[in-house]
Amino acid sequence: MNTEIHKIKNDLAEVEIYGSAMKSLKIFKDSREYNVLGFDEQKHAFSFIMAPWVNRIKDGKFSCAKGDFDLSSSNPFGIPHPIHGTVLTANWKVIHKSSHSISISTDLSSPWPYSGSVLSKVSLNDNSIKQELIIKNEDEHIMPFSMGWHPWFNRKIGSDELSLIFNGNYLWKTEEQIPNSEKIRPPLLDQAARGFSPKPGTLDDCYRITDNSSVSLCWPELTLEMNSSQECGHLVVYTPPEPLANLICVEPQTSAVNCFQLHEKSVSDTGILFVEPDHDYSIFTEWFWV
Repeated sequence: MNTEIHKIKNDLAEVEIYGSAMKSLKIFKDSREYNVLGFDEQKHAFSFIMAPWVNRIKDGKFSCAKGDFDLSSSNPFGIPHPIHGTVLTANWKVIHKSSHSISISTDLSSPWPYSGSVLSKVSLNDNSIKQELIIKNEDEHIMPFSMGWHPWFNRKIGSDELSLIFNGNYLWKTEEQIPNSEKIRPPLLDQAARGFSPKPGTLDDCYRITDNSSVSLCWPELTLEMNSSQECGHLVVYTPPEPLANLICVEPQTSAVNCFQLHEKSVSDTGILFVEPDHDYSIFTEWFWV
């Protein structure tokens, strides 16, 4: 992973890009500066891109039209299941940079069995930041994939902790952090529709959210509204325990955790996507603040 830092800035915000991750998002409001993103490289807490899969694949087992593959070597965190795709530790190159935008790209690499690339575009607008991901299939076979973002937000940017608001249809029930085929609607989703502040160490869950709905992070000082493309119909909320209890992850993504194996079992609504050879597929998330 290359560690060069690039900055983009306008009158209302400044972003630091660290490799492919966002190291900081500083918002200027009411003559003050608020950094909404947390960063701790030693504990792998930085806001990164997930592709060509999101979160965990059980035991790294991946079957597709090209055959059966083991993705276990893509596991930078040393946990039981390979996690967050191959681009997290990849080297990215700058394609274009201006004062308020940057585009970077990387190739898909082993153990992923398909040839292709991922392009990330980050741009600052008046009171928003837009992030786009474009995956290109350079293989001769149709490529399954999922993508998303894994931002780490500061629970506090001033006086008090944030409140999280989103509209969810259901929760994927898990066994040892891997979803089974069961979908449930816990009371927490009613709380989430009104706004709640989940405690550290309580959540590491994947929710199917209402199509085209926004996700709001509300601090006393400002509100960040996360609007994503329709394909981003899943949201992971992770509230780590100490020593990262001051952070919360709110992750817009295209699919459920372990979507490839769920799809093999003909489970519905996994969010898995496909891209034809010599074609690309794009998604976005845009965050507005007031």
